[in-house]
Amino acid sequence: MLMVFLYVFLDLIPCLALVLVPHQAHFRFSPFRTYGVIPVLFIMVFICRILALEGVDIAGIFTILWMGFYLVLLRIYIKTPVCILLFTLLTVLNYGSFKAVMVNGIACLLPAHFVGRYSFCSSLVQLLVYAVTYPFMYGMMVRKVRPLAEQTRENVYWRFLWLVPAAFCFYYYFSLYSNGGTVVFASNGSNVLFVLILNFSALFITFLILQLLKECNDKLLLEQENHHLAMQSVQYESLRQRIEEVRQARHDLRQHLSVVQTFLQEEDYESLSKYIHEYSTTIPLDAPIIYCEDYALNAVIVYYESMAKERGICFSADIDYPIDSRICSSDGVILFGNLLENAIEACSREKGESFITLKVQQMHQMIVVTMDNTCTVVQPYKYYDYHHGREGIASSKGPRMGMGIVSIQRIAEKYHGMVNLKQENGIFYSSVLLNP
Repeated sequence: MLMVFLYVFLDLIPCLALVLVPHQAHFRFSPFRTYGVIPVLFIMVFICRILALEGVDIAGIFTILWMGFYLVLLRIYIKTPVCILLFTLLTVLNYGSFKAVMVNGIACLLPAHFVGRYSFCSSLVQLLVYAVTYPFMYGMMVRKVRPLAEQTRENVYWRFLWLVPAAFCFYYYFSLYSNGGTVVFASNGSNVLFVLILNFSALFITFLILQLLKECNDKLLLEQENHHLAMQSVQYESLRQRIEEVRQARHDLRQHLSVVQTFLQEEDYESLSKYIHEYSTTIPLDAPIIYCEDYALNAVIVYYESMAKERGICFSADIDYPIDSRICSSDGVILFGNLLENAIEACSREKGESFITLKVQQMHQMIVVTMDNTCTVVQPYKYYDYHHGREGIASSKGPRMGMGIVSIQRIAEKYHGMVNLKQENGIFYSSVLLNP
């Protein structure tokens, strides 16, 4: 039992750690409580191995069901999309199958009286295989899978990427269990060599997929940065035009005062009133250029303000945004940009008058963002928000959550906040609470 205990411990615990490491930032519970499930799983596997040695036919059934069982546990303990969890789990399962073939293949080269199914020598061989392969797998999970799982959680490609490790996983299980098990399969040296080549191919394809996903995400970030630069360019142009208008108004002020003086001398008050009214229409709009001290965020608000006025939308904003908010400027741009873009899109569909009202205020350490906009068009689609267990606001393009809303919720979760969206009496109410 001690040999089985040691062998199962080395076989299971490192692989479970590989599954959990990329998702530490999204544990639903404390790390102590989350990692505390590992001993429970270990005891279950250990009991199954002991029963298998005693001739109880439970190991085969458990092998079939354990992947689904682990996936359910991961879903309970980790707040990450199922497709990403499945990709991680299948990748580690492939590594576990490769490791088992390598261990048994090396064991077949040693004298039979030194190596048994759960002997101490087999455990030493496991340590040897881990020493060669585990640093690479751990590095890939930490340096590749973890940042991509963080940055591209809502990327639709994840819905299909898990099929790649699933194909290799199917081959591993088919080859191992259709040939009498791991020990019998690994006793053939050509099988071990083929699995070695296959594993390198699987790792290469996995690495290539992760690299392509990273480049796709980098391209998206670059497009967002270009969008931000375009908004800043619009603000610069608006500022330049207003400065020019003010300069021209000051230059013409002397002539206007001369005309006013003439009307006063002639006591032609009716003409004076008419002239003043005409002149007031030529004065530059009294719209604020600076809403907040965060330059990037201010550029976003000014950009969408000008867009709203071009479309005849009444826009008003009351911004009390602290400069030391501890919110990353790029996150603030994404949050406010998506809120305002969705509002302008909704108001553009209206046939009558429409408005957008944006308000930001600081309450203790929290930042409260509220925005109301006209929205009389009923959304034609509905979807169920499984994350919050309720019906949610769908995109106008289909029965799914809009990408803008997804980004808003992701920012709110990042800063320990929440999002509330509702449509009522022809008005769409958006509120975001951030607690950085």
